Amino acid sequence: MKTILIAISFLCISIQSYAQFDPLQERRELVGKIINLADTHICNPAFLKTKEWDVFVEYIQSEEVLSLEEAEFRKAFNNASQKLTFSHFYLTYSAEEKHGKANERKKTTVTEKAFELSEIDSETVVLTIRQFISNAPLMKSLVTEVSEKNYKNLIVDVRGNRGGTLDAAVILGQFITPNMIDAGSYLSRSWFEQNDHYPTQEEITSFPFLQDMTYAGFREAAKKPAFRMVVPPHNNPTFKGKVYVLTDKYTASTCEPFVYLIKEQGIAEIVGEHTAGAMLSGVNFKLTKRLNLFMPVQDYITADGSRLDKVGVAPTMKTTSEEALDTVLELL
Repeated sequence: MKTILIAISFLCISIQSYAQFDPLQERRELVGKIINLADTHICNPAFLKTKEWDVFVEYIQSEEVLSLEEAEFRKAFNNASQKLTFSHFYLTYSAEEKHGKANERKKTTVTEKAFELSEIDSETVVLTIRQFISNAPLMKSLVTEVSEKNYKNLIVDVRGNRGGTLDAAVILGQFITPNMIDAGSYLSRSWFEQNDHYPTQEEITSFPFLQDMTYAGFREAAKKPAFRMVVPPHNNPTFKGKVYVLTDKYTASTCEPFVYLIKEQGIAEIVGEHTAGAMLSGVNFKLTKRLNLFMPVQDYITADGSRLDKVGVAPTMKTTSEEALDTVLELL
C-alpha cells in the first residue's frame, strides 16, 4: 500500500509539473521584451496608440506565431510589421550569426561597389549609389571625376538604395547645388515626451544644427530633443548640366530627403517609381545572442514640416524601375 501511495504521489507531482510547463514560454518572454523595448524607446509613443499596433501585438502573441521556428517567426514578424503606421521596425540577425568571415568578405565587396560611375558616352554618366555608406572621400573623388570630365548629363541611380549614413549624401548634395540645403529635422523621444505635437515652423527655427555629418555625430545630436540638418551655401564647383535621379519602391531612408529636396527645388528630374516611404532613423537593440530588434529612435520631418515615413516621394516622370534608365536615355 505504501508503495502504491508513493507512486500515486509521484504521478500527481509529474502531472502538475507538466501542466505548469509552457513550451512557448521562452518565445512569450521574447515578445514581451520586444513590446517593452518599444514602449520605452520608440521615437514617438503615438505610434503605439493605433489599431494597427494593437492588431500587430495580438498577432505576434498568438500561439500560431509563437510556435514557429525562429526563422519563420522572424519572417512572420517582419511581414506583419510592414502593416504598421511606421517603418524601421523589424528583427535582424546579429552580426556574429551572419556567417563570420564570409560575411566580412561580402561586406567588403558591397562597400567597394556602393558608389560606382559608369559612362554612357562623352556627355552622359551614371552615378550608381547602392547604399549610402560612410565614405565621404570616395564620393568626393567620384563627383570630382564627373566635374573634370565636363559631362552634360548626370544620372544618379538610387534604385534599390535603402539608405545609410549622411556624410556621402551631403557631398553629393553640395555637388548638385551651391544653395543652402535644408534637409529637415530629426525628433527624438524626448521631444514627444515634452510636446504632444509635431513642431511648428517657429519651433523648427529654434532647433540646433547638426554640426558633424558622420554617423557618430548624428548619434550624438540624437541625444537632444530635436535638431536640424542644414548644409550652408558654398562656392565650390558644382555640376552645371542636367541632373536626373532614378528611383523605385525600394529607394528609402537617407535617399528620400535627398529626392524630396531636389524635387521641391526643381534641381533634377525624378524618374521611376514612388519611393519607399521609410524615412526614420533606427538602431539595433539586442534581444538574444542571435536576434536584434531594429527600431526607430528618431522621427523625421522635412524643412516645411512634412513627414515622408509611410508617404514617400512621387517621381516627376513615372515609369517602372526597369524602364527608368532607358526613359532618361531616350530623353537625351
